Amino acid sequence: MKKALTLLAVCAVVCVLTSIASAQRPGGNRRPGNMPQGPVKTDATIDLLASKNLGDWDFFLLDGVKKEDVFSFTEEGILKCTGKPFGYLCTKEKYRDFKLSVQWRWPDGVEPTNSGVFLRMNGDSKGFLPRGFEAQLAHGSAGDLWAFYGMGLEGFDKARFTHNPNAGEPTGEIRGIKKLVDAERPAGSWNTYEILCQGGTIVISVNGTIVNWTQDAEDIAGAVGLQSEGGPIEFRLMSLTPLPRAND
Repeated sequence: MKKALTLLAVCAVVCVLTSIASAQRPGGNRRPGNMPQGPVKTDATIDLLASKNLGDWDFFLLDGVKKEDVFSFTEEGILKCTGKPFGYLCTKEKYRDFKLSVQWRWPDGVEPTNSGVFLRMNGDSKGFLPRGFEAQLAHGSAGDLWAFYGMGLEGFDKARFTHNPNAGEPTGEIRGIKKLVDAERPAGSWNTYEILCQGGTIVISVNGTIVNWTQDAEDIAGAVGLQSEGGPIEFRLMSLTPLPRAND
């Protein structure tokens, strides 16, 4: 039965990806500050790191630290994060349905620790974690999907699904779905996240392998963010393609 459910889920993911691909239209690049309000009806890809300017990002960091003390750009456009104190950078715009691609690595000579890519960040956060989803980047756990402060999330495979309604700060009520397989490369190597958010569907790929998905995620617009949580990590080639609503 479990194998059958897994096969059905994979078929569902393939159908979603196929329908989205057929709905896309060609378009040019677009800066985040020029995104229209309301439902997005374009698939123009946005290079989120192109400007190499931290002023394009909102942020939250513990201890009142400036974002420039934690995040910085190299001349090559790599975004470096010290990992301390805890917090995040996030886009000033909100996105609901989109494809997101981002590369990350743990620098050579540094013990890999923890970080994450935030999705659909919304509402007021009480701690260094926002209400929203996190595509986990903790070393060895890349591909896990977490939801904080009661963000709606379910998983068809109960063996991989976690729900703690009584979790305290800094997560609030928490839900999570563990990845199916490990596709992360060794520390020092670049990894690629490809994440699809479309309605209630979230599909997560690591280095070209689908490692996690759900069709029961809270469907709400929110910011996209990068987490500071523990130690140095680097990001590059972060692009976001807004998608038309499934019922448009």
